[in-house]
Amino acid sequence: MFQIGDYRLYALDVQEFSLDGGSMFGVVPKTLWEKQAPPDDLNRIRLSTRLLLISGRGRHILVDAGMGTAWSDKQRSIYAIAPFRIEEELAAVGLDAEDITDIIVTHLHFDHIGGAFLQAGEEFLPVFPHARVLVQEENFRSASRPNIKERVSYNPSFVRALAENPLLELVSGAAELFPGIDVMLSNGHTRGQQLVRVSDGTQTLVHAGDLVPSSAHVQLAWITGFDIEPLTVIGEKSCLLDEACANGWMLFFGHDPLVRACTVMRTEKGFMAGPAVPF
Repeated sequence: MFQIGDYRLYALDVQEFSLDGGSMFGVVPKTLWEKQAPPDDLNRIRLSTRLLLISGRGRHILVDAGMGTAWSDKQRSIYAIAPFRIEEELAAVGLDAEDITDIIVTHLHFDHIGGAFLQAGEEFLPVFPHARVLVQEENFRSASRPNIKERVSYNPSFVRALAENPLLELVSGAAELFPGIDVMLSNGHTRGQQLVRVSDGTQTLVHAGDLVPSSAHVQLAWITGFDIEPLTVIGEKSCLLDEACANGWMLFFGHDPLVRACTVMRTEKGFMAGPAVPF
């Protein structure tokens, strides 16, 4: 647990899955990225789906929802999807799914929204029945009509189920969602990704979404093969990391299997991950 102002912050390690290492590290040579994330025999690397839980002021807010359980056997095999431990992780902090009041979704790629649904026959039911789901309007449009590059990343069943959820709320642009909690826009990985910032004016933590999915990606040139606009990603990362260095911000990582959060350092070789933040 980590405290910022009135909020208690928890890292919920709810699930793991695997992706092709080359897609996760884009143009970075394998000889470099395999030192950070050793691949298996299929060239896949193990990733976390780590959720940020923000509790305080009468709210229990999740940032993202993970992969979840609504997958076919074939999909489970392709992505080597681990069991979904949301009940156990929430129970460890004295909560259950019905206690979640809000879900801020960084973006609607399947590994960030799938855990919000439970499949029952042809239906996709909400796992968190009382939670508002806060999504950027532009990202919802992208997910509803994905471009050819992102078609595999947006699961149409999840998008349809979300559209039918009366608790869906679309956010338009950068905004303060709760006192001390705001979202910043990022468009390089996908259009309308929102990064979640929690701050009390002294301490600040930013959920870096898939702009900076792991501590290895703090390095500017380390981008993913899923990014729709690589140069935009580099520019957005540069701005975020510069501000993080200048103001001592902490970054939270949704996909790093080992590092939950860290500070950022500026070195002669550029930005690097700093000391880990104890959660």
